[in-house]
Amino acid sequence: MASSAVLQPETHNQKLTRLTKLPSANKELKINIGCGLSGAPGWCNIDNSPTIPLSRLKLACLLFRTPAWPKDVRRHDVKKGLPFADQSVSCIYSSHTFEHFSWAESLAVAKECYRVLRPGGVLRVVVPDLQLIAREYLGDSDPMASHRFVDRLLLSHTIHDLFHRGAHHSQMFDESSLIALLRQAGFEQPAVSNFMQSRIADITLIELEQRKHESLYVESVRQETVTSSPLQTNR
Repeated sequence: MASSAVLQPETHNQKLTRLTKLPSANKELKINIGCGLSGAPGWCNIDNSPTIPLSRLKLACLLFRTPAWPKDVRRHDVKKGLPFADQSVSCIYSSHTFEHFSWAESLAVAKECYRVLRPGGVLRVVVPDLQLIAREYLGDSDPMASHRFVDRLLLSHTIHDLFHRGAHHSQMFDESSLIALLRQAGFEQPAVSNFMQSRIADITLIELEQRKHESLYVESVRQETVTSSPLQTNR
């Protein structure tokens, strides 16, 4: 007899199986959250754009002029959780995505990243650097510098967000706030990094050079879980 889960459009386990089908023979699971059109080979590339399924249909492409999404990009809303088993992922990369969540949403996503990472697994988060943007504003003597600064933050939401989820920001991070977020999520020693300086072996496949002059890079490692033996505890 078929289980009741079969009646659902897609169960958690079905989504997990679909998302973890990697194109290469390498079974190491690497997740790219908010990949946009820049999916990397050998990675599980995830984005939540509503245009992804439309781009798979020829008529929809013509009518809505959808972006040419790579075939290996899967649509998934990470705010609903990551459909991967505990401690099953080697590394997670996310560029210019966390600023599109609220603080509570980004904390929940970071906690999910911690849950699915193996001990020793790496989370690398890249966001627009608010401190850098503010410093450039303060050094700008143009009378309209204040307006350019506000416009650059992209904090106003419009109906356009329904079709392009990455059109505007919901928050901005500096070094302190991003590190605080990751610590609250369970990462013990998140640290600021630099462009292309990473524990992720194939970082060159996934990190975009056009983002380096505006970005803050923070990398975290899930620490090994150490449990004390009864003898050690009773000393």
